[in-house]
Amino acid sequence: MERKESAKMLLLFSVLIICLFTQLISVVGLLIILAFVAMVYGYSMLEKNQKYSRFLYHAMALGIFVFSIVVFQHLLPGFNNVLIFDKIQVSKDAVPFTMYFNIDKTLTGLILLLFVVPWEMNFKSALKKNWYLIIIAVLLLMGLTLLFNFVKIDIKFHSYFFIWALNNLLFVVMAEEVLFRGFFQRHLSLLNIKNSGIIAVFIAALAFGALHWQGGIWYVLYAAIAGMMYGLIYYRAKNIILNIVSHFILNLIHILFFTYPFLK
Repeated sequence: MERKESAKMLLLFSVLIICLFTQLISVVGLLIILAFVAMVYGYSMLEKNQKYSRFLYHAMALGIFVFSIVVFQHLLPGFNNVLIFDKIQVSKDAVPFTMYFNIDKTLTGLILLLFVVPWEMNFKSALKKNWYLIIIAVLLLMGLTLLFNFVKIDIKFHSYFFIWALNNLLFVVMAEEVLFRGFFQRHLSLLNIKNSGIIAVFIAALAFGALHWQGGIWYVLYAAIAGMMYGLIYYRAKNIILNIVSHFILNLIHILFFTYPFLK
């Protein structure tokens, strides 16, 4: 176990050194990330040792979640998020699309994945038992985008698709699923209350919807429903990799077969 923890630390600090030397983060950003690592590691220790105060454990979980949301909104200094696409026209009748490589969001998700969120599980078994939920989620959520008039059918393939896919899978989707399902929903589900698992699905879904406030009330509602579907998958499978893959499949279908990102 100690060897595995040491390997995780080595991986993280190698990533941080690369980010520092490539100027993706500044010294200020490094200090912020190291403070977050300390918070997450402390939370992990409290989770493993039940003799410590449960109030401190839950308070630290709240602090980690709030910190992560602030990072997701790109409100902290010291991070040089890289502009990849600037107002390109993916679909002719869509709003222009801008995409960043968000190093702040990515590092936050990676730290939670390394030190808190369980991920070394049998992916094939989880997929075999829960594949139908992924299909239901895709049909429901893409149906709702048509119903809400967010998109229309638009089959396409652009030369920059692979860059988008790499960024979306490894950075955007990974960070969101790790925070909202792997960390927040999982923590709530461990509370000593009746039906904590189902309650956790709803609360995490509402928080996920609220994160998309810039899209307006209907988009918040849609994101909350999406969060509920992803939450149900995690509730059933307890496998964060399956959640990441499920979320990415939906985004993949969206960009290939529908208006992207959404209609004007």
